[in-house]
This record gives sequence, C-alpha cells and structure tokens, in this order.
Amino acid sequence: MKPFIRLFSLVLPAVLLGQLAVAQSPNPVRGRHPELPKLPDAALQPVASTTKLPAANGVRYQYQQVRLYNDQCIYLAPAWRGNTKLAPKKAGLFSGPDLGELDGMLLTTLNELAEAGWELVEVQTSVQPLKATQKQETTLAYNDPQQPTYTTTTALESLTQTRYLLRRPISK
Repeated sequence: MKPFIRLFSLVLPAVLLGQLAVAQSPNPVRGRHPELPKLPDAALQPVASTTKLPAANGVRYQYQQVRLYNDQCIYLAPAWRGNTKLAPKKAGLFSGPDLGELDGMLLTTLNELAEAGWELVEVQTSVQPLKATQKQETTLAYNDPQQPTYTTTTALESLTQTRYLLRRPISK
C-alpha cells in the first residue's frame, strides 16, 4: 500500500501542474494570419541623382573617378598613387568593415586629389534595391490570449554607389 501512496504522491502534483498549465495556455487561434501588405511598386525602383558643375569650354581636361561601393570599398579609375581599390582592414575573423576607416580613406583621397589640383566636377549617387524581406511575428496579449497581436516588418536590401568625378586641365 505504501508504494501506491508514494507513486500517487509523485504523480498527483504532476497531473495538477499539467492541468494548471493547460488551463493557463490559450487555445490556438483558429483561422488565418492576416495577409502581409503588398509592397508598393516604387519600393523596389532604382534611384539615381547627379550633381554637375558647369562645363568650361575650350579647355582640355584629364579625369579621375573615385567610387564608393556599398560602404565596403573605394575604387579609383585610373589608379591614384598606384591604388585602384581601397578597403578597410578587417580587425578579426568575424568582424565587418570599419565604416569610420572607410570614410577616412575616402576623405583623405579626395583631399590629396584636391591638393594635386583636381577639381570636383560631378557627384552621382545611385541606390539599386536588391530584395525585400517581410516577416510577421505573433505575440499573445496577457489580458486576452484569444486576440493575438501581429507585427509585420519589411526590410529592403539595396546596393548603393557614390561616384565622384574630378578633373584638372592638361598642361601643354
């Protein structure tokens, strides 16, 4: 008889706790999740803007291009001081590029070009959306578990480029 009482004393609290947990847990909400809103067509359209300076007629120029590519690296065409690409050093195996270092490289290069007599002619910025990701999360309200709250987030991934075009007169 004692083993039965001991077994009963172990099983009864587990059954009661299980019943309490079932009583507190909400029934699954029946029906469908709300539909995700459709992205407007303008959300995935490329955007480009250009700032130009007036042309100087009758003078021949040499041109230099500096392109900031997606906040990852800087391309130079033609090469400036032997460099065609500038990129920040990665500090560790899993660390990303240091944007402060990249900005410093860009400004240093533009300052060096200005010191060497290069004049800024054009700044062109373009943004090309690549993909959109939508995610919906459900949270149950503590006061009414039958009325869940749906939170939808949309993330756009895009490629950005900024091009600086510089010129200087060709010496005769």
